[in-house]
Amino acid sequence: MKSFLLLLVIATLSCGQQPPSEPPSEPPAGQRCSGRNFNGRRCCTPEQPCGFGEGDCDGPLDGGSNDGHRGCEGNLVCGSNNCKKFGLYFHEKDDCCDDASALPERIQPVLIPGALLEPPAGQRCRGRNYDGRRCCTPEQPCGEGEGDCDGAGDGGVNDGDRGCRGSLVCGSNNCKKFGFYYHEKDDCCEKPTGGSVSQGSNIQGSDWGPWSKWTDCSNVGIKTRTQKCNVKECTLNNGRVGSVNTQERYCFKKK
Repeated sequence: MKSFLLLLVIATLSCGQQPPSEPPSEPPAGQRCSGRNFNGRRCCTPEQPCGFGEGDCDGPLDGGSNDGHRGCEGNLVCGSNNCKKFGLYFHEKDDCCDDASALPERIQPVLIPGALLEPPAGQRCRGRNYDGRRCCTPEQPCGEGEGDCDGAGDGGVNDGDRGCRGSLVCGSNNCKKFGFYYHEKDDCCEKPTGGSVSQGSNIQGSDWGPWSKWTDCSNVGIKTRTQKCNVKECTLNNGRVGSVNTQERYCFKKK
């Protein structure tokens, strides 16, 4: 009998803690960290670590500067986009403290044809591996292919598309197509889904004039174009107001 009980205890410990078979739609009473929809990001910290199924923690799979697994109690580890299995109220990008056996194996990145291996010279925002998260802000918006921006896809309090210049939008986990040097969770500014913006188009409204032609490629590998407002002030799709709309693209000078 004692042997049977011992085996039962060992089997229970080896299985670790398990998420609920039916994730609840609301946070349990007394839960301190319930994800960015309730408590913002990085509610779990080394100073106030979280228990099993709580988040958002800032683990090593987030890349850049992070807390490792120190935002989780005891032997728990910080997962990656794993909170939904603990509760439907979590955001899809929330990371929760989990049993170590549930930590996913690191998937080898896939090279996308045409993606650069290193950041171009002069690029200001190159993702969390170089410049941290949210390098693109409403005060210093980014051009196409730059990141990390803090868009609506990140949930919680965010910048929307205001961290991107002109009519560009902030994507979600899309930076790898612009450069192999980005982290897989970096969000980059890109053209809206549905095609590129034609040179003469005026997607902001009738108060905006047509786009100018692209300038020649500069010495730092950037070309620009502008669009002027026909009245005192015009509003962009991302909510910013101004009289001149400028877009930049990276380019390569012919030797």
